[in-house]
Parts: sequence; C-alpha cells; structure tokens
Amino acid sequence: MKEQIIFLTTVCVLACSTAFAAPAKSPEQGVALTIYSENFAVVRDSRQIVFEKGVNTLKFTDVASAIDPTSVNFQCLSSPSAISILEQNYEYDLVDTSSLLKRYIDKNVTVILKGSGADTGKELTGLLLAATDGNLIFKSDADSIEILDKNSIEEISLKKLPDDLVIRPTLVWLANAKEKGEQLCRTTYTTAQIGWNADYSALLNADETKIDFTGWVTIDNKSGATYKDAVIKLIAGDVRRITEPKPRYPDRMRALGAQAAAPAFEEKPFMEYHLYTLSRKSTISNNQVRQIEFITPALGVPTNKLYIYERSQRNDKVQIKLEFENTTENNLGIALPKGKIRVFKKDPADEMLEFVGEDKIDHTARKEKLSLYIGNASDVVPEYTLLDSKHSRRMRRQTHKIELRNRKDKAVMVFVDEKFPFRVNWWIDDSTHNYEKRDARTARFEVKLKANSTATVQYTATQTW
Repeated sequence: MKEQIIFLTTVCVLACSTAFAAPAKSPEQGVALTIYSENFAVVRDSRQIVFEKGVNTLKFTDVASAIDPTSVNFQCLSSPSAISILEQNYEYDLVDTSSLLKRYIDKNVTVILKGSGADTGKELTGLLLAATDGNLIFKSDADSIEILDKNSIEEISLKKLPDDLVIRPTLVWLANAKEKGEQLCRTTYTTAQIGWNADYSALLNADETKIDFTGWVTIDNKSGATYKDAVIKLIAGDVRRITEPKPRYPDRMRALGAQAAAPAFEEKPFMEYHLYTLSRKSTISNNQVRQIEFITPALGVPTNKLYIYERSQRNDKVQIKLEFENTTENNLGIALPKGKIRVFKKDPADEMLEFVGEDKIDHTARKEKLSLYIGNASDVVPEYTLLDSKHSRRMRRQTHKIELRNRKDKAVMVFVDEKFPFRVNWWIDDSTHNYEKRDARTARFEVKLKANSTATVQYTATQTW
C-alpha cells in the first residue's frame, strides 16, 4: 500500500509539473546569425520545404559563398523522424563565360562577329575546339579552322545551360521522405568573411575629470550572402578554432550620441564568453559594413588623467593615460568586448569635437579598471641622465637623474616608473623622493610639479642575479 501511495504521488507531481511547465517556443521560418569577432559566423536558415514521398533532390540556394561545407547540418524541425538525408553536396561551380565555354568544347556553337563600317558583321556556326582567355579556336561548317580574337566577337550563342553549373552557390541534398507534404527545415553552417568588432567613443569634459562613453558594433559582411530580417547575436571572447588567421575588417569612426537610449543589445554570460543579442531583427547585406549602438551611453564617468614616465622606454616621453572603472555606479558594469576606444574633447571656441587619442582594450569584465594610453605630453618634458654605473659579475648599481620640466600653466603630478628586468633582485639604495613598489619589476616615484616649474628625481638602484 505504501509503495502504491509513493507511485501515485510521483505520477501526480510529474503530471502537475508538465501541466504548468512553460510551453516550448515553436520554431519559425527565418534566418538567425551568430557572429564571432574572429571573422566567422554560424548561420541558421529555417525554411518551409515541400517533399514528395520517397527520394527527393533538394536545392538550397542563397547560401554564403564563404561557407564551410563540412559544417553543414540539416534538420527537419516540424517532424524530425519524417526526413532522412542520404547524400549532401555543395555546388559552387558558378556560371561565367569561362566555365560555359569549357563545357562546350567539341560542341556546336554560334558566334556573331563584329562588323566595321558598311560591314554588318557575320555569323559563324561550327565546332568549338578551344577557348582560352576569351579567344576561340573554331571549326566552321566548311571545315575551315578559325582563330577568333575576343575583341572581334560580338556575341556567342549556346543552346542551354549545362546541368553541372549553378547560378548561385547551392546546397544539394538527396533526402528520403516518409510522406508527401510540407515540412519546416533548418540548415545550419559556418561561414567565413563575416565578423564584428567593437568601437568606442569617449568624450572628455572641460576639466578632463569625466568622460561620456558609448560603444558601437561594426559588422562587416563579405561572406557572399545577404541575411534578411535576421536575428543577430554576437559572441565576445577568445573562442578557439583550428583555422588559419584571417585579415581583420577595417575600423570605423563613430561620434558619441548626445541622448541616452535603450540599449540595442542585451548582454549575458554564455559559457566562458559573453553573448550580445540584438533586440530587433536586422538585415545584413553582402559587401556591407553596418554599425549598431550596443551599449547605453554612460554619461559623466569619473576619470583619472595620469602622466607617466617609464624610464626604461626608449621613447623619452611622458605618457598620457586615462583610467576609469567599468561599474554600474558609472552607468557601465557590463562585459566590454575588445575594440578600439577613440577619445574626443570639445574645442570651446566652436564646440566641435576634436580627436585627442585612441587605444585598444581587450575583453574587459565588469568591475574591472580600464587604462587608456592616448598619447604623449608635449608640455611636460623629461630629461634623463645616467650619473653613475658600477658592474660586477652578478651585480649592477646605477644612479639615475630625471629632470622634469612642466611648461603648463597649471600644476601636474608625474609618476616616474623605473622598470627592472625579469629574474633580478633589486632595491633602491637612496632617492630624493619616496617610491612605491608597484610589482616585481616596477618602482614608482610620485613627483608634484607646480605650474611652469622644474623638479629633479635622483635615485640609486642595485640589481643582483
């Protein structure tokens, strides 16, 4: 009795959970496109196809010419067990003059030659013996051999299109259908020559303490197909593929929008990557670069402007860096795909945006700090002098002097970084300024300079190995 009660309770729970479960979304016709930043995409194309009972030859056109034929997958969505695939082919030998003429070798063709002046030209019919670069070797009905230059040919007439040529790249299946009728089928494949990258704009305020930040997705489609009214998804992350590296698509510049709007893309974690889904359908045409705003403009993001002099760098300049936090408090706080950030500032004379530098970021998780190296300072000038250097077999001791000249009309803070080689022990023996050990290789000195002033940093560093 007890076992019967347990059994009935289990059945009841299963029945109730089934009754109240959300219904599965029915598959629909249309195209869905998941684009990866590594210049490839996964295409899912769902169409209604009419089958006859028994073996059918299906021709699936309007596929990408950059398709990977080994990735093609065919599914019958409306009745999975009703259709079985016997063979699968990809036909890519497209119709052109050369392919047509090669298939008419040793066959009769009609050629119309150009006329000149009162000569209206003439028509020849005969056997095509050879066709190279548009030039024909032709055996006429009179058994004479004609060599026809392509510049003399007005028109070539052929009887019909050969069966093994197609107008567009085509997937061909040999499918067996259990019953006659219409079925909803989905074709999934990967294609190269379509990719995306992120482009960002940052607008500095007048005192350079805040930025307005926005991001755009740039999709470049050279795959050989147009994806009409497609569901668009983007994958950001380092997805491993066994493939040769492809050239990247060109960068595009986009200015910052003045008004905040709802984000066009919804972002969410997906496995170890991040997935961005466009909230509406969009058409991505072949040979088209399309830009779509993908994050809501973040206005007034607190930003630190840093002047950094790296003593070990050959370029004897003071770097300008901007640092800010990718947090919800700063109206950001989403995973940012890798891309280029262009920085602008308004010229107060005419309110025009002027470009002041750019940098690239890698995929950046939320709550992480971004640091942009946008250029070198013109009015903060360093001058380095090596005052002393002593060496032994396993030791080096050097005394460095760095003079910093601030030619600006306001005070600045300059961070002087001494960079040490890997695999050495190091310490600062004495210095004119306090320093912070930033990491295993970096000692940072903090130098305050008043407007139109000069300061000198001097220190002795010892290295052993």
